[in-house]
Amino acid sequence: MAKIRLEIDSADKILLKRNLNKNGAGQKFFTHEVRRLSTPYVPRLSGNLSMDSVTETASSIIYDTPYARRQYYENKGKNRSKHARAGSHWTERMWADRGKEIVQSVAKYCGGKAK
Repeated sequence: MAKIRLEIDSADKILLKRNLNKNGAGQKFFTHEVRRLSTPYVPRLSGNLSMDSVTETASSIIYDTPYARRQYYENKGKNRSKHARAGSHWTERMWADRGKEIVQSVAKYCGGKAK
């Protein structure tokens, strides 16, 4: 009878190899892609909301202006001269339009394939 010895890395080690650990490179890449692709959807008059006042961490994107919350929830999308897709809920609308593209790029970055 043959004996087989199987050594399997821990889940944390596997996730680390694929850059999928908490706040790891895969998470940072995903967050950056969401921010980058959301920019055309952010309302813009002076550029402060979409460019200057954005803080990006591994797991969040913070638009830090006094009017950011109101723009996110209440913008009617009337002024589209600078960003044609601008309006409220910009990350959700971007995800609806380009979510599959982000999934594919993150999968490629982490060494996998998107279904």
